[in-house]
Amino acid sequence: MLEKAWIRENIRQGRYQISEHVIRFLMAGLLTVPEIEAAATDGRVVDMSPPGRRAASLLLKAAVGGKTILVRVSRGAADGMIISLAYLAAAPPWDALRGTFPNENDTMQTVFQRCFFCGGEVKAITIGNFDYRLEGRLYVIKDTPAGLCLQCGEKYVTAETARTINRLIATGRFTHTEEVHVLAFTPTP
Repeated sequence: MLEKAWIRENIRQGRYQISEHVIRFLMAGLLTVPEIEAAATDGRVVDMSPPGRRAASLLLKAAVGGKTILVRVSRGAADGMIISLAYLAAAPPWDALRGTFPNENDTMQTVFQRCFFCGGEVKAITIGNFDYRLEGRLYVIKDTPAGLCLQCGEKYVTAETARTINRLIATGRFTHTEEVHVLAFTPTP
């Protein structure tokens, strides 16, 4: 069983790992490590997932610096902790839909889609760079039609777009290469 004291101690000792999903929020400037730590330490439990295919986990919710942050934590190796999700809370989907339903003689003009991960609004966009890694190399697919969550940055593509991406990868006919800016990780002493 996960307990708040155990979470606080792992945060205090820096004995945790974070997922790539959380890194996306850090890179976008939406969250900081101190905010995530505060939400995990001070948050109230809003969901408990029992052990199953994945490890048992807690979803914690806290107000930190004017933001409502949700953090999902679970046990990792050697009694360490994993922070698999950290995101900004969205208003419940029904709040966003309030007043938007047509009366019985109208037809609905707008399709509402919510992010599976955070509940944020997903908007149709063209992604300038949709990247993937294969055998240690970075590949980029340009101008990909997709849905983008305005809150957490998760991207969604249609089945048709996924098939096109798959075909492009399989053919390997690349149009050009571009310079990529790299941040080298240098630990602080």
